[in-house]
Amino acid sequence: MSKADAFTQALKQARLAEAAQLEAVVSLRDARSLRLLALRDALKRDLAGHDEALGLFELNLQDSEKPKLWLDLISFIEMEPNPKTYRLMQDGPQGRESVFESTEAQAMHAQALRHMAHRLVAHDKQAAGIAHRVRDGARHYGLGELVYVWITGLLFGVLGLVAWGLAVGLVKF
Repeated sequence: MSKADAFTQALKQARLAEAAQLEAVVSLRDARSLRLLALRDALKRDLAGHDEALGLFELNLQDSEKPKLWLDLISFIEMEPNPKTYRLMQDGPQGRESVFESTEAQAMHAQALRHMAHRLVAHDKQAAGIAHRVRDGARHYGLGELVYVWITGLLFGVLGLVAWGLAVGLVKF
């Protein structure tokens, strides 16, 4: 066997090893995606009929090297640190934090439902707080302020009429 044949054989083995590794990575990603897809379908079944929740939660599967199931704009579930462990993550003021981690799909399903319920209540509370502030923000004027504005408007109206009369020539000084 010549040196060229030995190198060709080594190159062939390296390519086969690389192909096997690539196949393992793809099957690992597919396994993660399939688990997250099953979780998404279960969550969608539970949210069916709850229009407010369906409007707030996206439940989008981001299919990438490390797939993620996005619940909303700041919360997602990923399969980390291994392909059998579900991890619920949330973005916050201090960065990303892990909220819950489990190897059991049922436990993650229950925790995701609780998390979404709490997020919906917080959303409703925030919306109610904004509406409350808008209602309380309406200014109530006192009688003195209303009389002052009315007299000021009357004086400006009279001055406007006098200026118009002077301009037209109806009033002479």
